Amino acid sequence: MRRESDVSRREFAALAGTLGASALSGCIGGDDGAGETALNSTSTTSTDATTSDAPTTETAASSELLDAIEREAVSFELTASAENLDAVANRLAESAIVGIGEASHGVSEFKSIPRLLVRRLVSDHSYRLIAMEGTLGEFAPVNAYVTEGEGDLESALSALEFHFWGSDQVREMLAWLRAFNEGRPRDDRVAVRGYDAQFYDVNARALRTYLERVDPDFLTEIADSLEPLTTRSHGSASAYMTDSQVALIEDLRTRLETKESEYVEQGSESAVELAQRHVWTLEQGLRFMEKFAAEEFPAGKEIRDEAMADNVAWLREWTGADRAVVMGSANHTMGNAAPASKPGTRMGQHLADEFSSDYYSLGLLFGSGSFAVPANHAKTEFETFETGGLLDGTLESTLADAASSPLFLDFEAARERSVLDEWIAGASTIQVTTPSAPENGARPLPDPPGEVLDGLVFVRDVSAASFPYTE
Repeated sequence: MRRESDVSRREFAALAGTLGASALSGCIGGDDGAGETALNSTSTTSTDATTSDAPTTETAASSELLDAIEREAVSFELTASAENLDAVANRLAESAIVGIGEASHGVSEFKSIPRLLVRRLVSDHSYRLIAMEGTLGEFAPVNAYVTEGEGDLESALSALEFHFWGSDQVREMLAWLRAFNEGRPRDDRVAVRGYDAQFYDVNARALRTYLERVDPDFLTEIADSLEPLTTRSHGSASAYMTDSQVALIEDLRTRLETKESEYVEQGSESAVELAQRHVWTLEQGLRFMEKFAAEEFPAGKEIRDEAMADNVAWLREWTGADRAVVMGSANHTMGNAAPASKPGTRMGQHLADEFSSDYYSLGLLFGSGSFAVPANHAKTEFETFETGGLLDGTLESTLADAASSPLFLDFEAARERSVLDEWIAGASTIQVTTPSAPENGARPLPDPPGEVLDGLVFVRDVSAASFPYTE
């Protein structure tokens, strides 16, 4: 993946389709229809792509290319005992931060693969932070279960904003982490935290809960300003970052600083630091909503992705976990082909620029099959759709002809073979699905995978995920 100091293999124009990329991931705006709004505002680039049920003369993979893929790729089974997964984990563990991004939130195999990799990265390579796409603070009940055995895991999962964590595989991963932590010293336990910033109400509620415990008098003073923020609203741009909200943020920041020693005595230094981070993330969420309400979608995505990267870096320091796994949408974990100074810089690009080779972006990619999307606003019912034919110009259209699946391919190693280097450089898009238009199946995300990923796991035939742990 391109780093800030890297010289790109080819020059790519800055993508005018940044907004389209955000919409295709289906993550921007959460459950308020923002993704669909953004999708309807994009160009028709994503709908003009061609698909193919079988390779054409131009896209048919040569035997030489397929042979090179088979020689370089690591094939494995989706079982806990799959030996070849150790080799995959060993490669990923060369970087302190591993981003695992799924090209579809509705694929069952994309819930199993991280579960298997996390087990190895935690037990064999000392990864001690699992950072998951979800607002900072939202995973507190999940973390309490994983680290202390407190509460009910199913209830904690069902309360999460994003439905795509409500799968059996994610539950199994968290239950395994709980078992791993049992009896271990506190500083050697695996923490599970959210890193997102878009839902300001989560941070407002976290601050209210904290102040109820350490400074109820101050909470009473600011109640008229803080309380409205504990419930998410959908107003115009003028409803966000108002003078009252800006003043509240400054008051919170000042109070936490001046009363820090008193708050530490009532709790801990770590709790004060988390509250201070909630203030910072609250501000980022309001800034995001201001841009979103103004339909300045690329600017909103820029705020969100930069805040997510900052939160990942902060969580590493706060938890003391040098090695971390970052899970979420591939549209956030991967980098950018355009220079990082351009609008629309993804979280993964921010992390790559800050941590260089200590950040590895792994994309979970699919060939054909089915995926699930919410069928109602509450996301308690789901529908299954087909991905359709393979999209031309993608690595997936070639990988579908490979003998092995699932398979892992590391781009740095693959580029040592000229035939693979040329093949990777020639791919211009990635297949993704979007809940905004699931009937269209696989859609093209206009990013060259060799520029935005460090490696991939490819599953030829995927199946729809199920989400039993959603409210």
